[in-house]
Amino acid sequence: MGCYSSGANVEDEPMDYASSGVDIDAEGRAIASLVEALGSSVRAPGERGAPVPLPGGFGGIIEFGDSRLALATDGVGSKLQLASQAGWLQGVGIDCVAMNVNDLICVGAEPLAFVDYIAVPETDPEVHSALGSSLAEACRLARVTLAGGETATLPGIVTELDLSGTALGWFPAGHAITGDALETGDVMIGLPSSGIHSNGYTLVRAVLERSGASLDGFAPFDVDDDGRIARWLGADEISLSEVLLNPTRIYVNPLVDLVLACREGNGPCSSGNLKAMVHITGGGLSNLLRLHGSLGWHIDDPLPVHPEFSWIAEVGSVDSREMHRTFNMGMGMVLAVSESAAESVSEWLSQRLPGTRRVGSLNDNGRIVTHSDPSVVFEHY
Repeated sequence: MGCYSSGANVEDEPMDYASSGVDIDAEGRAIASLVEALGSSVRAPGERGAPVPLPGGFGGIIEFGDSRLALATDGVGSKLQLASQAGWLQGVGIDCVAMNVNDLICVGAEPLAFVDYIAVPETDPEVHSALGSSLAEACRLARVTLAGGETATLPGIVTELDLSGTALGWFPAGHAITGDALETGDVMIGLPSSGIHSNGYTLVRAVLERSGASLDGFAPFDVDDDGRIARWLGADEISLSEVLLNPTRIYVNPLVDLVLACREGNGPCSSGNLKAMVHITGGGLSNLLRLHGSLGWHIDDPLPVHPEFSWIAEVGSVDSREMHRTFNMGMGMVLAVSESAAESVSEWLSQRLPGTRRVGSLNDNGRIVTHSDPSVVFEHY
């Protein structure tokens, strides 16, 4: 590991997501206002395209005969700025697809297709080629069809690259995973993240600026070269850019495989034992509160925290609660299952994604997220 001095000292002002430019609470209020203003659907229940209510869900669901279609839309966000700065766009297509298909998985849907939207201030064939190859690789990993997309050149409106997309999935009617059946004693199984994924990069960029570290330099913390980080610079040591730009993990394998196997009767449990799935994105652990109106979630054995999160916390003087509200902290997805099925499901998943294991359980202490770190408490999303 290269030598490193953060340039920060103990008197530096503590940093958080709001001070770096993104206020999660204000964003939540704005989204609520938008949803309230949208009004009701023009499609009546029983018609194709009629909405299927799923409060707090990670994807929109509509009726389609004996099936249900699920839709999710998202973008890469300000991670794109670091990718452009580093000159490596080959991972951002994976980020874009992952953010969408991982949300679809949470409602029990199998992702089927994806469309992208690319906006640039000026046309650049090299940029479009890098994005195209990245999106193709992402769709291979997610097992979806790249069904089309749109590229817009918008000088004067767009000042730098933006990438977003929409994913379509399906599941049989009556097989949504909603969280409604959750009960006290259900077990939380955590699936490890590949790194920061695609949330919190406004704060990441602020911390990077404070640190004085170079994206091209070696990571200023120990990183085990165990295959977690996608290597693209070819140096012996892992660079900071390789860590910060590591692509978001796509959880189609193993989670979709688990859902399908349990639904078809050849999985580690029956489909009814799969109670809820939570994508730990913006809002961090507070996302757990979206799945039930009264039960509590307690994490007593969290997954290991990746070293990049410890570096962000140290250099930015970011407290533990803020870190767990902004980042995934090493756990990208949470699956809640019946206590009787927890061991078999955990073993099945860990064989396909090493590091997956039990992290906590549900309780009747009220709608609250608690943690082995007593400072990490969330009472609202």
